[in-house]
Formats: sequence, structure tokens, C-alpha cells
Amino acid sequence: YTSLRISNLNHHVKTHSNEKRHVCHLCLKAFRMGALLHNHVNAYTGTRPYKCSDCDMAFMTSGALSRHRRYKHTLEKPFKCAVCKYSSVEVSKENEMTHTGERPYACDLCGYTSKDTYKLKRHMITHSGSEKPYECYICQAKFTQGDTMKVHTLQKHGENVPKYQCPHCST
Repeated sequence: YTSLRISNLNHHVKTHSNEKRHVCHLCLKAFRMGALLHNHVNAYTGTRPYKCSDCDMAFMTSGALSRHRRYKHTLEKPFKCAVCKYSSVEVSKENEMTHTGERPYACDLCGYTSKDTYKLKRHMITHSGSEKPYECYICQAKFTQGDTMKVHTLQKHGENVPKYQCPHCST
């Protein structure tokens, strides 16, 4: 990688480091880059700071805004669904399955089915009984899924959840 600007080079060099100096004050997860922490906190709090200048949509990450603008506000959408008005820059297997009802990934332990392997893997954790890797930092309740823990933390401890606090200071 080469760059005409030292700031771009410095930013690029950080992508090669395993050092995670940026720590989330809500869940203590660490990140290599501040931008990744920023996106994580936005997802955690539901903040959507990236506003589309062409419509009322807002997004948690700049990448999501870029995708939205490319998909919704440009004419470059060569793939169109024959059933609905969905169009995209790339073929969407998930959109096709929405119309066919196809859910090819099935749980062997119950009747759950899914359109993708990620959701099936996430579902399988609920059957493990012991694997609950997500822990509420306030009451130590354990959860199989990170999203469930986030909902718990905000609903049960909303007033006790600090909004933005330095991870190095106690005040």
C-alpha cells in the first residue's frame, strides 16, 4: 500500500495491528480502529448519524449509507426481481426465497428453518443449554445471543447504562 498522504498511510498501518486500543464502554468489547468502535456503539445504542441527502433514511455506518445511495438513488440496478419491484446491483437469493417461501436450512432438534446459515447457527446456540457467551456487565445475566443481551441491558438497566464514558476513568 502506498499513499500520498501520511495520514492515509498511518490509517492503513493500523489495519495490520492486532492491538485493540478502542474499548466499548457498554460491553467492553475492544476494536483495532476507532471507526469500528464508533460503528459498534451506534449499533448498540441505535444511533443513526449518517443521513441520506436524497431522502429521509439514516444509517449507523457510512458503508450502509453508501450502499443505500448506490441501490436507491442511482440507475445502476441490472438485476430486477420478476415478482416484486425489488432491484439490486447484484442477484439476491434471499429476495427470491421471500417469494418461494424456501427455507433450506433446518434445525435437527426442532422445527426451526432459516433462509441462511448464519441465522441457523445463531439458533443452534439456544439448544446448547450451557453456551451463553454474552454476559450483562451490570447483573451478570447470561445470554446465548448478543442482541438479546443488548435488549436486556437497555430494558432492565436503561437508567444505569452510561451513554459515553471514558474506559480509563471512573467518573
